[in-house]
Amino acid sequence: MKGKFIMKKFFKNAALVLSALMISSCLISGCSDTKTADKNKNGDTGFVFTKENYPKMGGSLANLPLGEAVTASVLGISRDEADGLISFTGSTTDNYKAIVDGDFDILLAYEPSEEAKKYISDSGKELEMTPIGADALVFICSNENPVESLTAEQIKGIYKGEITNWKDVGGEDVAITAFQRNTDSGSQTLFDKLINLGDELMPAPKELKIGSMIGLLEAVADYDGSSGALGYTVYYYLTNMESDKLDRSKILAVNGVQPSNETISDGSYPFINDFYVVIRKDAASDSSERILYNWICSEQGEELVRKENYPVRG
Repeated sequence: MKGKFIMKKFFKNAALVLSALMISSCLISGCSDTKTADKNKNGDTGFVFTKENYPKMGGSLANLPLGEAVTASVLGISRDEADGLISFTGSTTDNYKAIVDGDFDILLAYEPSEEAKKYISDSGKELEMTPIGADALVFICSNENPVESLTAEQIKGIYKGEITNWKDVGGEDVAITAFQRNTDSGSQTLFDKLINLGDELMPAPKELKIGSMIGLLEAVADYDGSSGALGYTVYYYLTNMESDKLDRSKILAVNGVQPSNETISDGSYPFINDFYVVIRKDAASDSSERILYNWICSEQGEELVRKENYPVRG
């Protein structure tokens, strides 16, 4: 049997989840570090999360703050302690392979790449995944560059290799140096889906294909001290986790719309996509990962997503 995804409606009706699997509301507001059964207890089932039974959680780097918040809340521990219990390293593709192989029990992750989808299909395993928030693919350039906005068609033209100078998109007479990401990254998966160039994407020399999100931000900000660089990343990571990079670079509007929590939530920014909570479909109803999955998909989970400043679709 081929592996497949079971996609669920964005934020399941809370009544379907909380009637049987509601965790105490104190967890959302953040419990103290003093751990008691009452603070960790899943009220109706009697399930208590502990460090020993907590599901192995991994995911995309941009979802690390959410992973820390979820873990700290349900265990009643500090975020520093929570960080030591979860793993948000490696590529998005590696994370999907890890949950298929049983190295992770639950993911908070961006959409799987084609490579990850094939791995899942070939494994014969099934994954269950529900969108829990949204993010955006954003384009960045040097602060020295006078261009403030590109159209979607101009971005496609640049990455096809048809537009090669900033003067052709309203800027100065400077060659465009268009950085790309590695193919198994979450950023590249979003680019491939949302920009959708397929075989028309121009090949990038090795020095312009960057293997990490932080590496791309630094490359764009520091490229020869010039205004020629262009790159892309995800909005949340840049604005909430590496905002200091915006001292030397800036986010471009697309079609005149600046990405923000509001324009991502209402869909007016063009390049948006969901991120997911993911478990194996065969996870038992009373397993810690299933209970945690259901809670993250509930209204309480949505509240925590918003509290962590992730956009949520309106």
